[in-house]
Parts: sequence; structure tokens; C-alpha cells
Amino acid sequence: MRKYIILILIIPVISIVSCKSFRKNNSSDEKISAYYVDAKNGADNNHGTVDKPIKSIKELNLRLKKKIADIYFVGGQIFDGTLELTGIKGPDTHPFKISSLGEVRAVINGGNAEAILIKKCQNIWISDIDIKGNGRKTGNKTNGLSISHSSKCMVENLKAEGFQKSGIDLYNCSVVVVKNAVTADNGFSGINVMGSTRYLSGKIRIQDCKAENNPGDPTNLDNHSGNGILVGVSDGVTIDHCCATNNGWDMPRQGNGPVGIWAWESDHVTIQYCISYRNKTAKNAKDGGGFDLDGGVTNSLIQYCLSYENQGAGYGLFQYAGASPWSNNVVRYCVSINDGQTTEGSGSFFIWNGSNDLTQLTNCLIYNNVVYNSKAPIISFENSSAHKNFVFCNNIFLSSEQPVAGTNSGNTFQGNDWWSDKSKKIMTYGNLNDWAKATGQEMMKGHLVGMQVDPELRGPFLTDITDPYQLDKLSGYTLKPDSPLKNKGLDLTTYFHVIQPIRDFYGNPVPLGNGNEPGIYEMK
Repeated sequence: MRKYIILILIIPVISIVSCKSFRKNNSSDEKISAYYVDAKNGADNNHGTVDKPIKSIKELNLRLKKKIADIYFVGGQIFDGTLELTGIKGPDTHPFKISSLGEVRAVINGGNAEAILIKKCQNIWISDIDIKGNGRKTGNKTNGLSISHSSKCMVENLKAEGFQKSGIDLYNCSVVVVKNAVTADNGFSGINVMGSTRYLSGKIRIQDCKAENNPGDPTNLDNHSGNGILVGVSDGVTIDHCCATNNGWDMPRQGNGPVGIWAWESDHVTIQYCISYRNKTAKNAKDGGGFDLDGGVTNSLIQYCLSYENQGAGYGLFQYAGASPWSNNVVRYCVSINDGQTTEGSGSFFIWNGSNDLTQLTNCLIYNNVVYNSKAPIISFENSSAHKNFVFCNNIFLSSEQPVAGTNSGNTFQGNDWWSDKSKKIMTYGNLNDWAKATGQEMMKGHLVGMQVDPELRGPFLTDITDPYQLDKLSGYTLKPDSPLKNKGLDLTTYFHVIQPIRDFYGNPVPLGNGNEPGIYEMK
């Protein structure tokens, strides 16, 4: 097993320039340092200063072709049209800024088209503004904010709603931050990141964002839609402290479906401190899960995340036919609660390989997670799930149903605690000991290293946490002082040459006592 390395994404900070620093000037466009737009009191023959603002986005687009300047829309007003920027490259010391003037946000109404369209630009900063479309089923056909072939951009404090495709769409972009954005009531996805190749899309950070109630694209009849946050064909993307919920319920087809937060055909993706809950899919369709590392994903990581009550799997590990090889991925210090509620065949962890080639789905380490499921299997293997070198280690599995469903091959289980209040059966075996003796699972050098004991978690096991900054309040999955799991976790560095993280789910050092514990909580 290779060492697993966390990608640390470093993105330059874009400096803030106060609107107070701009001069008020009524002379000519050559001396304009900022354009002010006022739909109520402006006039398109004005110079565009704060005292004499212009009125429309149409006029603003014409001015920008002659003179580049920051833009301020008067707060509390609605501006119809598509703001278009092409080939604008602001200096590193003064990013080109688009924002609202005043304490209340302005709204750009794109109608049936984009609200903001940015192409081949650099150093653009969009902040404190909302964008709207006419609705995914009522006329709009586009993305809301579309940024393509651009770099060194920031999107901050933006709400995007009512677009048929994605609320925010990044295509072939690099060194971009999307922070504190809310995307709701869109079709294909809340936030979509994609490249034509991995080399043209990357060094992107999505932070403190929420993707909620993005139901599906009514025109997309041959592929998934209704995703929360989606990354494809990219290299170096971090999704941090984000939330996805109630997406995917109106996908207009059966077949492969949406997921709350996921990636495909990408390298070095980190999903951390995120919550994905109560996501859905179309009736009798697939997926509708919490998180997913899908076809062609490599060297990627899901950590410190919470998934609960999704219709599909909490954590999907998937490979589809025709994708690049999937390998070297990690899921650690995560929680799944009652996932796989309605989607056929799924569970808390769900493994599928549509290529039927086990060399296409390899090398995954799944350790120090906690799974509670009273409705579906803990781990489910699709009939087509050929894979190799998947290691499940130091996990706590709590189930009232059969914990493992489907064909179990290509896996190693070691140091896990399997506990059910209803049955000790594991697959077709009467208990853990019988399974271990027959298969060699949960064994090391002839000794049983797995456990089948009540872990003595504090409880309760259900939750309604929706704020990623409140994950430490998930106290039900901490161990009681007399837990039989104390110091019973395997040393992953010794056995698997893994560089472990420095903290557990709750921020405690790892290790904290004389040894590791299975699960997400380190004991003194």
C-alpha cells in the first residue's frame, strides 16, 4: 500500500480594496476608476460615477469594452441582463471588483440567460451580490455565474438560484476561490467545476458553501443531474466546510443519478469538514448519495465529513466503464448515519465497478470511520464490483441489519469493531470468529484483531447538524471512559506505512493515549 499524502492547496489571497478609495469624477471615461450602476436613478448617458451613475447592464457592457474599472451595483435593486467580461486582466495588486454598493445586496437577473459571463479573464473578484434566473423549468437554459478559461479569481458571498444548468460553473479555470456561496433551485448542479483536461482546471478551493435543493435539469435525459457540488477533470481541488442537502429529487430519468458532493476523472481532490445529508434521486433511479469518489479519481481524500439520511450511499467508491484507472484514495475520520435509505443495493459504503476489470478500481484505505445504520448494510458490494487492495481498518460498524451485502472480494478487513444489537452474523457466517477462521479476515499472524463488542459510544446516534462548523457537537460518537476499544486500534504506520493525520474528528491529537482507538475519537 502506498503512503497517502494530503494535498495542501495554497491559493494567493486577493486583497480587498474599499470602495471609499475610488475617486468621484464626472469628466470622462478615461478618468473613471469605478462604474456605479443605479437602475432607479441612473441614466445611460451619465459618466458612471457615484454621483452620476449609469442605469443598465447593457450600457455597462459597452463601457467595459473601452475602459476597465471596478463595478458597483446599488444595493437593494434588481438589474436585468447578462454582465459580460472578456479578456479583462486586472493586476495582482488590484483585482477587478464586481460588488454591491451599500449594506444590502444587489441582484443581477439573467432571465433566460447567464447573469454573469466571464471569459479569458484574470484577477476578477465578485462579492456580495446575488444572481437569479427565470427557473430551471420556466425559461432559463444556462448557468448562473459562468467563468471559463480564467485564473486568479474569487467569488465570495454570492447566491445563485433559478438556473437550468449550474448556479456557479467553472470551466478550465485555475487559482480560483469560491467562498460563502449559496446555490439553490438550480438544475444540473449547485456548483460545477470541470476542465477539458486535468491540466487546465485546478488549484481551486470551494469553502463555506451550501448547495441546497438543486433538483435536476429537465432537459438532461441521458445522464445524471441534480448534484450539489461536483468536480470533474481537474487537478488540485479542495472542498472545505461545505454543505449539500435535498438535491436530485427531480432528475427526469432513471439510471445513474446525482450525489451531494463528489468528484470524477480528477486528481488530488480533498473533501473535508463537509456535511451531505438527505440528498435524493429520481424514483427507481440510482445514487442520491452523500459523497462519492467516482470514475477516474486518483490520490484523493475524504476526511472529517458527516453523511446522513441520504437515499443513496453515504460514501460511494465507483468506477464506470471507459474512465481512467481509479486508485490511491482515502476515506478517514468520517461518519455515516442511516444512509442508503431507498436506493436499491446501496449502503453506508457502496462499491461498484462498471468496467468489470479489477485493475481499474484499486488501492483504497478506509480507516477510523464510524458507521451507524439501522436501515441498510454497512458495506454493500454491487454485483459488478471487481476491485483489489481495499483496506477497511480501525472502523466502528454499528448495524441492526446484515453488515455486509454482496460479493466480498478484493478487500482486507483488520482491526474493525462489528456490533449489532440484533445479530452477530456477518455475511453467511454465524459470528466474527467463524468469518475470520473461514476467510482470514480480521486476522494478523494467526491472531484475531477484529472485535465484536459493544463499543460503548455515548449516543445518541441520530443528528440534525447542518453547520460544518458544528461538527464537534456530534458527541454521540465519542467513546465512554470504560470503552473496550481503548488503545485497541491498529498502528497504521507500522502495518500499512500510512502517515496518519495529527488530529481526530473532534480535534484531539492522534494518538492521545498509549495507542489508537477505532473510530473517530481518541481517548486519553
